[in-house]
Amino acid sequence: MCRPASLALFSLWITLSISVNSSAQPADLIGNVYGRATTTLNGAWHAIVDPFETGFYNYRWEPHGDEGFFANRKPASRSDLIEYDFDTSDLLEVPGDWNSQRADLFLYEGTVWYKQDFDYDLAEGRRLYVYFGAANYEAKVWLNGEYLGFHVGGFTPFQFEITDHVRPTGNFLIVKVDNKRLREGVPTVNTDWWN
Repeated sequence: MCRPASLALFSLWITLSISVNSSAQPADLIGNVYGRATTTLNGAWHAIVDPFETGFYNYRWEPHGDEGFFANRKPASRSDLIEYDFDTSDLLEVPGDWNSQRADLFLYEGTVWYKQDFDYDLAEGRRLYVYFGAANYEAKVWLNGEYLGFHVGGFTPFQFEITDHVRPTGNFLIVKVDNKRLREGVPTVNTDWWN
């Protein structure tokens, strides 16, 4: 689990980092990321804008459990009531902010879901982390439908170990990013900059 920090998708920068570490202790933030063997996930990500948070909460404002957008469900038949599809959704560039990439998102504050598919053949004895340079302001992260954790705070890196969750093919990483300003948050509701 990641320690509370910052999550903002004004610059979501993600890499897969390999580490040789036999320690079973919780890992501190990876150091010298640029000097390690990495696979970047930067580029075009599928994105779904979710102003009412229907991808995470039901109509009673309770978390969906296993039914949210993070499950990346596909309809088994035409009668399945799945009203989202990452594979046909618009693309947003990562790293980057959504406000300057699409005119309809210029003033948008709220939730955007990001999805990236990748394959990764992890060598035996290695550990694998997904490392985020930053995401503004709160982020929740899932790999292959399994919740990895969350991060709060828009300008600090964070990571999750995915050694036991990654598959050689067909992985999907989903990130729920919410940049709403909050009265008790930083920045607060009344500021002179965009969140």
